[in-house]
This record gives sequence, structure tokens and C-alpha cells, in this order.
Amino acid sequence: MGILDIFKGKNTAQKESNTMFGQTQLGNNIIYQGASGKQTPGMQLLYVTTSSTTAAGRTVDMSVLSRNSTVMACVGVKARSLAQLPIKVMYKSDDGTFVNALESDKAGTRDKTKAKQVLNLLQNPNNFESQYEFWYQWSMWQDLAGETFTLWWRKNQDDPMQTPLEMYNLDATLITVQLTPARYPSYRLSTPSYGFNENQPLSAHQVMHIKEAAWQGSAGFNKGILATELVALDQDIDLYANFIMQNGAKPTGMFVTEQVIPDVKYKEIAARLKEAWASMTGSRNTDLSKPGQGMLLDQGMKYVPLEMLTLQDAECAQLKIQTMKRICGLFGVPPAMLGIADQKYNNTQTMLDEFYKTTMYPMVINVEQKLNHHLLRGYPNLCIRFDTKDFLKGAPLDQMNFVNAGVAGGIMTPNEAREYLNMPKIDGNDELVAKLNNSKPLPGSSPQDTGGGGGNQKRKINIGK
Repeated sequence: MGILDIFKGKNTAQKESNTMFGQTQLGNNIIYQGASGKQTPGMQLLYVTTSSTTAAGRTVDMSVLSRNSTVMACVGVKARSLAQLPIKVMYKSDDGTFVNALESDKAGTRDKTKAKQVLNLLQNPNNFESQYEFWYQWSMWQDLAGETFTLWWRKNQDDPMQTPLEMYNLDATLITVQLTPARYPSYRLSTPSYGFNENQPLSAHQVMHIKEAAWQGSAGFNKGILATELVALDQDIDLYANFIMQNGAKPTGMFVTEQVIPDVKYKEIAARLKEAWASMTGSRNTDLSKPGQGMLLDQGMKYVPLEMLTLQDAECAQLKIQTMKRICGLFGVPPAMLGIADQKYNNTQTMLDEFYKTTMYPMVINVEQKLNHHLLRGYPNLCIRFDTKDFLKGAPLDQMNFVNAGVAGGIMTPNEAREYLNMPKIDGNDELVAKLNNSKPLPGSSPQDTGGGGGNQKRKINIGK
């Protein structure tokens, strides 16, 4: 058993960042301030979890997550998808339908004024970020830290009903949540940011706190840190590959012999071989006329070439692919979107549809609900919407088939179809046309023509009969 003891790890507790109430590796935890409104000596402010250690001793923190190519590829796909979406303020009419609050005559002056202010804020978040940049950054914080904190900058910071003038993404690792005696959350910074400091907690109406995976109502699971072993394995395979490429055996060889050579003779032979090898391979410290000449080997020596060590030799190539796929599953991104797995291009649209429906759409709903809660309080008929129809539009031919069927079926007006295709409206085309029989797919766009259906569908129908 003594030999096996060397493989036994130390029986010590693993250290986790921000451990509280038996919970580890979470995001921010709400801390009650106490009846006096101040933090009591027995309480500890806990900021977002930024690190965890694997059983093998590898530390995974925010720095590792941001330097892992698989993680950042997944985060980037989701961030680009969200950041490209147009934003609208909609008005709920009496019949339950939603119309553009700025364009419809159904919305009153008060609602239109508020809608215009909110839309201007969302389209121009601050003086140094565009709408795309802001939501790209927001999505990255959401995935890497598990939660985001958006600061509302108002002319009167104490007025929660006032429309903010600017909005900023706070560093999620430098802010934590506290409960006031009135059971409202307050947000404390660990370092000064945007004119606020650690001694000036932000009120509930000043910060929009959105959790990617809500935990106990106050914290968000950090998926990257929770999957410490998985992310660490992916990172270590990359490090191992780099060490092999940098320090492993290069295409070279060894001089071997079956004879026994005394130490004194060995050192002499080694020095002579080293000098001869350097001359033959063109060392800069030798005569440049000698490279290319042969070597005379004695003592029964022979030259054995060595092959370069690769990841395949270590059987890590498949492990790397499997690890990357599991990380993609963690973030809800199809591996084919990152070029990891082979795919057929005839099912690309199906893959995108599933990605948008199962991964992006829940994120969009979460953001919309929070924005409505913070920006449209007191305006029950207004709501903020990310225009997600661009997600599912598909290829231009698919769009044409969609609007063609909608207009011919009496569902869409010609102008609604043109608006869907980002084309200008035409006078006299705001009425539904009679139901026609021309709603068939455009020529060359059927599943059999594009390769999406696969097989002879007519033959399958005949067999079924």
C-alpha cells in the first residue's frame, strides 16, 4: 500500500471563493445590512465569484475564462446575436395587439413622449458606446460572470420615475448586493466607478440587476466557474499542445550503439559527434564550407531518426473535440456554429432556428422584462421589444416564400410583406388581397431542390398508402 500512497492526494478541503451557507461558486449573495442600516461585524460582503480550483490543482478564474478560445467563441456568438437586434417600444392597444408606439395613432401623447425618451436611451446608451457595443458587452458579462449590473444615470438620481439619460455596464466582479431594512436591494461597489464609491451604495432604481441563471433570487450561477473541471481540461489540453510544439522532440535523431563505452571514451565520442553534427547541419560557429558532408561513425553506432510528438500520439485530439462540444452545450451554442463539428449546409437554417429559440430567445425575454420594470413603470400599455423576427428570417429565398404565402393566404398585406423584406411601402397596398392559389413555393426552393428534405417524398407517401 505504501507504493499506492504516492498517488493519493492530500486529504484537505478545497478552497472556494466566496463560500457562504454551504454554497460555493455562486455569484453575488445578498447580505442583510441590519436594523441600523449598517453592516454588522459578523457579516461579510461577498462579491461575484471569480475563481475555483479543480481537484488536480488548476485554478479557473475570470482571466482563464476570458483567455479560453472555446468559451470566448461561445460568448461571442451569443453577444453578436443579441447586439444586432433592433429595439422598439410597442403600445398595447385595446384589442390586445401590439403596435409601434411612435408610429401608431392609438398611442397617446404621454405614451409617445415616454416611448421616444426610452428608445433614444436604448439606441444611444452613452457617449462612448454604440447600441451594438453596449449589448455586446452586456452579453459577455452575462455569460462570463453569470449576472450583469446596468447603471442608470439620471439628472436627478433620487427620482426613480425619471427617464435615465445614459446607461453603463458595471464590472460584475466589483459589485455586490445588500438588503436594506425595507427589503429593497442596494448595490455596493468595491472600488470607485462612474463617480460612485464603496461608501455610497447604489439604490434599487439606479441599477438593473439581471441574472443569467437566478439563484435564491439574489445571485446568478456562473456557468464557466461551475464547470471548473471542464474549462480547466480544455485549457490544459491547449497548454499541453503548446508545450509539445515548443519543447517537444523536433524532427531529429539519436546515435545509438549496443557496445559498452567507458565514461572517458564516451565523453570523447560525444564531443566529437557534437562537433561533427554541428558542422554537417551548418552551425554558424563552424566553417560554412563543411555543411552537407557526411559523418564517420565508429563504436558500432548508427543513426535512428525520431518522429515529432503530436497530440494524436498522446490521444488528446478526440478529448479536445469532446471537451469543446461539452463547453458549447454549457453555453447553449451548437458546435457547428464554431466550426467544431462537421455539418451539412442543408440543415444550417434548422440549426440556427433551434439556437435562436432555445438559447437566445429566453435571454431576450429576460432583458425585456427587466427593461420594462425599470424604464416603463407607470406606463402599463408600453413595452420594450427586441425585434427577433430577423433571427428566423432565413435566406432571401425563404423570406420570399414566407411573404408570398402570407399575402396569397390573406394573412399579410403587401405593405406588411414589403416591410418584412425591408422594402419601402407602396400607396394602396395596405389592404388584404383576395386569397389566391399562387402560394406554392418559388421554383427551385423546395426541400428536394435545396437538399433539405432528403429522399423522394412522393415515393414515401405512396409507400405509406
